[in-house]
Amino acid sequence: MARNPRIRLLACAAAGLATLGALSACSGPSDPPPPSHAAHSSTPQASTAATASQTPTPTATPTPVTLTCDDLLSRQQLYDFNPNFGDDPGYKAADGTLSAKVVQEAGISCGWLNQTSKSVLEVAVATPTKDQLTQAMNAAVKDSNVVPTYGVPPQVTGYFTAASGSGIAEAFTGAWWVVVTSKDFLEPGDAQPVMAAVLQNLAKH
Repeated sequence: MARNPRIRLLACAAAGLATLGALSACSGPSDPPPPSHAAHSSTPQASTAATASQTPTPTATPTPVTLTCDDLLSRQQLYDFNPNFGDDPGYKAADGTLSAKVVQEAGISCGWLNQTSKSVLEVAVATPTKDQLTQAMNAAVKDSNVVPTYGVPPQVTGYFTAASGSGIAEAFTGAWWVVVTSKDFLEPGDAQPVMAAVLQNLAKH
């Protein structure tokens, strides 16, 4: 018996719908993508605490002596002390002596030569720092004898000692450190005229 073409068409359409339904049930809705996680950088924060800068304490330095040898002891004063003394072109304070230490403290050291005995008269002057001046005074107290005739304490404090065949006179007045040395100084009084002249000249500066 021949089938009705319309019924056959409807049957085919129904079968097609059933197939679509089956396909729909298999695929289902797609899973949502996994949440994205933004990368968090752990960059350390710069420290805002300011480092306190330590300002170094300035180191004290001695004041350089700008006087000349004639300022320390004039030609007339040298002649009055001993006319045999004259210039000593080759003079230099010997290493290890008090005169050399005075020079190290930015001081000046001058020498005159006795033309007869060939002995040298040295006058060295410095204005050390406060600490250096105290050290020099302490050394004088330890190694020398007090001499009141070099000046009136406490304005002037004088000392005398002998070392290596020379007499060494020292005086401290204000910021000045004065050292007078000669082989002709056998006792404190021998150096007194020179020391008095030097102190008199320094008082003018």
